[in-house]
Amino acid sequence: MAVVSEQHARRIVVVFGGGSSDTGVARVLASLVSESSADITGVFLEDHTLFRVAALPFTTELCRITTMRRSLTTGELESQMKVQALHAEQAVRRVAERAGSPWSFRKHRGRLSTALAEARDVDLLLIGTARGALASAGELRALARTAPAGEVESLQLIAVLVDRADTAARALDAGIELAERTGRDLVVFLSDEAMEAHLDLSRRLRSLGPKRAAVRTIPEPRALFAAVRRAAPAVLIVGTSETGFEEPKIGALQRELRCPMVVVRHMPA
Repeated sequence: MAVVSEQHARRIVVVFGGGSSDTGVARVLASLVSESSADITGVFLEDHTLFRVAALPFTTELCRITTMRRSLTTGELESQMKVQALHAEQAVRRVAERAGSPWSFRKHRGRLSTALAEARDVDLLLIGTARGALASAGELRALARTAPAGEVESLQLIAVLVDRADTAARALDAGIELAERTGRDLVVFLSDEAMEAHLDLSRRLRSLGPKRAAVRTIPEPRALFAAVRRAAPAVLIVGTSETGFEEPKIGALQRELRCPMVVVRHMPA
């Protein structure tokens, strides 16, 4: 994973949003902290936009299971969010206790950017896709069963997005470690802007072998997103600079993709 000083545990912030991707987020978290030292902070992000909508008269929600509509009030949304947050907190607790890692959990109502502003001295940020709907009862049960004791969740293809040369090494290290831990294949999507990192990326991938790792060069930014979507990875790993997590970039990826993301922060040596 990210190359962190041996003097301290890797600090991970994991953001849940009550949407259908929360189950995948919890599973990736279990794989990230398996057999490794980590200090975990769980954040349940309460979307302030949903509360504004719920406060409007005649607001209804559509059940994805029964296709029935029912009125949605602020009080009902509060109750739903409370249940979602409880399941997310339980998932974090189980993962942390199994790994012997310290952990904390909090709720945050507002924008992702304000939640990230509080994430200081963090090595990894784990976050799901933008919420399309609140999780269903079945998804909540899956979240509650995340990574049974002693079991590391097997992931599908692991993808690394390299769009800046200065963040390539840490993002790739994270991808290689996760691929080695889970036994999954790894694909690196490389943009024209980061082409100078190609030689170093290829050298670093030799440890996995040519059958388990590949580099795909993508010239256009929009084609980059499309290529990642077609690959349908279980998790996408991206890098960011030491100045902080880049909320516009994360937001764009959330809207474009359908898998959890691990954002690796480039910390000064």
